[in-house]
Order: sequence, then structure tokens, then C-alpha cells
Amino acid sequence: MSCLIRVVDLYVRYRWRQEPILKGVNAEFDNKHLLLGPNGSGKTTLFRAIAGLTPILKGKVLIDGRDVNEIYGTKGLLALNLSEVLSLLRMSAYDNLRLFMDLTDGDMDLAIEILNDLGIETQILRKRKPWELSAGQRKAYSTALALASKARNVLLDEPFEQLDPARKSRLIKYLTRYDGTIVLNTHETWILAALKEWSTYLMFEGVIYGPIHASKLMNANIISGEVGNALVSFRVSGKTYSIVERGVGEPISKLITLDRIYELSI
Repeated sequence: MSCLIRVVDLYVRYRWRQEPILKGVNAEFDNKHLLLGPNGSGKTTLFRAIAGLTPILKGKVLIDGRDVNEIYGTKGLLALNLSEVLSLLRMSAYDNLRLFMDLTDGDMDLAIEILNDLGIETQILRKRKPWELSAGQRKAYSTALALASKARNVLLDEPFEQLDPARKSRLIKYLTRYDGTIVLNTHETWILAALKEWSTYLMFEGVIYGPIHASKLMNANIISGEVGNALVSFRVSGKTYSIVERGVGEPISKLITLDRIYELSI
């Protein structure tokens, strides 16, 4: 059976009477996917819901055909790079890593290789607890752990944070050769050209749109209003925008980050 994450009519909210953070999300993730959206759009909340870390108000999440509520403790099914789940034991980062690899039948050598490529030497891992690493180091640490776990499905939340261009390129090497499903979320648009063979979903204000092939998005423009030949149309702050392959508008590649969607005056 192929690796597959399926999200069906998913609603999530954190407080009673609060407007839902996720609003009827429907998506299927198999193979390699980008989830592109501005900060605060609900990308991390979606990952937390898929991993069973956030209560679901309505809808369901299926991972390889199994409900997320039934997969607790299942080895090799799902991994994610949220650092909050990696600091439960008062051991060095190295010992935490070794324990996690033992528990998941992961690849310790691969984890160390990825970390070294991302600029974190083994000596640092032996000296520091996971929470004593810098913010950028913690993100690299949790990303390496997720990829080295060899899980069938991997969720990567903003894995390029605080990486320089050289280290971003090294991480992409591990992403492209991973044997399994990866869903990677980010607000940065340069990733479309770097991973142009991947499928892409867009997320704005808790609503998901797509999928669209990254190679189409990387050369597309954003225009105001809804048009019939659009790759996709979406709403932000009460306004409708469309993404089109040709014509006038703002090139997506020039936005740098989708946080700038709120600055558009097209």
C-alpha cells in the first residue's frame, strides 16, 4: 500500500466560541507535497491535527487508511519535526537522538550525517540538551530526527528556518531522495523552483486550495478577482485573488514570502 495522508472536512479550534483555525480542510498527501501559505494561515495547526496533537472539532484524519486516533504507538507510520515532542527526557541531544532512533528503528548514521551537513557537530549534541540548542539548531535537529526515522509519512514544519543558502541546498538533497511521503510547509516562495516536481497546496486563513504542480506556480502571477482560467482562486482578508499562468499581475516569485500577500494592491 502506498503512503497516504488523507484529511476530510477538518475543523479545528483552540477555544470555545472561537472561530475555527481550520475550516473544512480536504486534502490528500501522497509522495511529495508543499504546503505554502503565510505565517498564521493554519499550516502548523494542520500538522498538529494530523499528528493527533490537537483536538479535532469536526472531520477526520486518515494515515495509510487508519484513523489518527487509532495509531498511537505505531512504529514507522508518521514522523514530524515539531521540537516540542523531542525534549521530554533530561538527556543530551545526542542520547535523545540515539534513543529515538532505537525506538523507531531509525538510522542513527543518517541522522548524524544530516546534522553535520546542517552545521551541527556531534560534539555539540553530546554537550547540550535539546532545549539548550539555538532555535535554528533545534529546527535542524528535529528535522534530521524525522527524516532519519524512516517513517512512511513525514511532516516538516518550516524546515528551512534560519538556514543559510548552502545548508538549504544540502537539506533539499535529503528531501528529494526520501523514500516515502513528505509534506513540507513554508511561507517562502523560492522553494517552488527548488522542488518544482512536487505537488503544492496553498493555505490562507485556515482554508486549503489545490493541489497545483510547483512548476506551474513558480512562473505564475497573482491578480485581483476571480477569473475562469485561473490555476486557483482564493480569499484573503475579504478579497478574492486568482493565480494565473499568463498575463498581468504580481509574479509569485517576486513575493519572496507569502506573508506579503497582505501588502498587495493589485
